[in-house]
Amino acid sequence: MKRLILVLLLGAITASGYRMLSAPQPEGSALRALDTGQVVGFDSGRGILAWLGLPFARPPVGELRWRPPQPAQPWNGVREALERPPYCKQALPFSVFGATVGFGDEDCLYLNVWSPRMDTEQARKARLPVMVWIHGGANTLGGSSAAEPSRFAAEEGVIVVSLQYRLGILGWFSHPAFRETATSELDKTSNFALLDMVAALQWVQENIGAFGGDAGNVTIFGQSAGAFDVLALLAVPQARGLYHKAIAQSGNISTVPQARAENYLDDAEPGLAFSNREYVNRLLVADGRAADRSEAKTVQDAMSSAQLMDYLRGKPAGELFDGVVRRGNLGYFTPTNIRDGIVLPEKSLLEVYRNPQAHNSVPLILGSNRDEYKFWLSNSDDLVETRFGLWKTIRDPERYDRMSAYFSDQWQVVGVSEPARALQSAGQYPVYTYRLDWAEQPQRFGVDESRLYGAAHGIEVVFLFGAGLVSSLPGYARPGDQQSWDSLSHAMLRYWANFARTGEPGGGKGSGLPRWQPWTVERPMKMTLDGAAGGGLRMTSDNVFATDLKQRLRNDPALAAGERCELYAQLFLYALSSEFWDEDEYAALGCNAYPVEDFDGPI
Repeated sequence: MKRLILVLLLGAITASGYRMLSAPQPEGSALRALDTGQVVGFDSGRGILAWLGLPFARPPVGELRWRPPQPAQPWNGVREALERPPYCKQALPFSVFGATVGFGDEDCLYLNVWSPRMDTEQARKARLPVMVWIHGGANTLGGSSAAEPSRFAAEEGVIVVSLQYRLGILGWFSHPAFRETATSELDKTSNFALLDMVAALQWVQENIGAFGGDAGNVTIFGQSAGAFDVLALLAVPQARGLYHKAIAQSGNISTVPQARAENYLDDAEPGLAFSNREYVNRLLVADGRAADRSEAKTVQDAMSSAQLMDYLRGKPAGELFDGVVRRGNLGYFTPTNIRDGIVLPEKSLLEVYRNPQAHNSVPLILGSNRDEYKFWLSNSDDLVETRFGLWKTIRDPERYDRMSAYFSDQWQVVGVSEPARALQSAGQYPVYTYRLDWAEQPQRFGVDESRLYGAAHGIEVVFLFGAGLVSSLPGYARPGDQQSWDSLSHAMLRYWANFARTGEPGGGKGSGLPRWQPWTVERPMKMTLDGAAGGGLRMTSDNVFATDLKQRLRNDPALAAGERCELYAQLFLYALSSEFWDEDEYAALGCNAYPVEDFDGPI
């Protein structure tokens, strides 16, 4: 995993830095007047104008750290929007001499805009569909520069916006001190990052007309953690009316109860091991203000709310990572999308979705990839042997595929099938679903890359954007048949853009594409996105629900008792969502002899 994430990080830094060295020049036709002042962008090629690093909120630093975003300040003269914004403050995905090191900047609330080439007068009249991209990265990593969605603007004639939001502990933090020192109801939230997204969507409503966009036709779309946030935004009352369609690519409906996010481990209602109170304990120990957790807890409890907030807001941003719990080489653990009762309801998202008055009911696409979990399994030393640091061999192909099927189908359960069913039971219409099945990587050096990687997590981003960090991984998205790859890529681009235009992905007569039918409880059809070798584009009905996955687990003859119990815990308690954990079911599997705390989370 370290090798994988290091490639991703270096790819991001290299791509971003290289583009800045190319020094784009201001383009006269890219002069636009915003609410905060005039901006000028540049010609990015392929008939596209771009504006990079547009502020949609004030820098959330000093007294504005852990506060709702404030409106961006106006400027005089013409602002040049030519350089990518800095990544939001985050931890390096690997430790340096055992220490967690931060990079990026707290001053990061910026967005980028791409549009078909138009002059100012043409832009005022255009009213093109708007697509707003929310990047992934476990809500602790990444940035808007990790992928460039300008291809939608170039090939489909839509306006594209990519936004940034505060990450990890700076974007989500829950503690009684926040509520006790709040000066407004919104100050009491735990979900500052979701409010960053709301602020960016408000900016779109106020300013996108200057770029040729239609503020009445905005689609939000995101992948991985960005899709988690899209699904959360469906339940955010402050976001209502700011967008009109949504696409969640490899999303998840997991949210964290506030008590779990903030309580001590030994409270009557215990918090997570990485809860925010426990985080403060570790920070106090790292600062030398306490010798151990017990003493840190005493120190923390003795601090007034104002003192604690002064302590947290006064720390240099880099030192904030001294208290985090590392997540291997994928950022760190911290509660995100917290049920604070202010930005997110106190109920689970599935409960919210079942109430048509409780969520933002908009046309929706939900999807996942057939082999999501091979992104992680392909870097597991337990499952894969790496030779000379380059060539990988699957140790036990049957076990490898079985593990991938369980965890990849779990992703479909929590990101597609179960939320689709909950939304449809509330009368939401339409909902469209997909599964990406493409696995046409070639054989290289005796390695079957189609089996090693397949349709793994993040690969659809390469099909949609034509580039990005995932495409830098050797073999991960390398097509065996370029024509098949290109055909699927253009089809996906057209489906996504059609949905942004009309609320229907389209297809059918005259389009050259199969019609993408809506998903309903009575007829749960999904679009299978595949290359020619795998059967091409087609509607299928092979959905996986939580009950199906549990039935498979119960009846799987390849699993020993302990392995069955461990898988149940990993799939329904420790993985992406605990919505479907059931202690009685666990006991009925014969698992009383296997305490769940003895199991680690999934890879």
